[in-house]
Amino acid sequence: MENSENRDIGMRFRMINNAIRRYVDRSSELKSELDNLTCSNGWIIAHLDHMEKLGKDVLQRDFENNFGITRSTASKVLKLLEKKGMIERVPVSHDGRMKRIIMTDKSRELSRKMQADYERTEKQLTRGFSDEELKKLCGFLDRIQINLEANDGNEGGNT
Repeated sequence: MENSENRDIGMRFRMINNAIRRYVDRSSELKSELDNLTCSNGWIIAHLDHMEKLGKDVLQRDFENNFGITRSTASKVLKLLEKKGMIERVPVSHDGRMKRIIMTDKSRELSRKMQADYERTEKQLTRGFSDEELKKLCGFLDRIQINLEANDGNEGGNT
């Protein structure tokens, strides 16, 4: 890195994001499998896996709400995931119009591999940091996110 005095935070985040992408591309066991999925599909599978582990059903309307998407968008995305063999949509017994979204063995295996990739990447990202340093770093990152969300892109102080 050039000069630690350089405070171009946005550029640093961009460079770190690019470095993370390169690292994941080089080290991922999932390269060929992920080529068939979008990043959003990966997030969806991770969410479904999390909910399944909690023993909670996911209905299409929950999916729409959790991802902030319209019914038609959700339907298209789920249809594609179904076509790829990642999910099944099963009618709910008390209301045939409602559909439960269920992971397939294929998506469960992919989720397991994604989790392993995630853990390997996190280990690489945090290598050499003490617990105290990581706690401070997370606090700083949270504050940056709050600054961006609270201001909605407006220049200046408080809104």
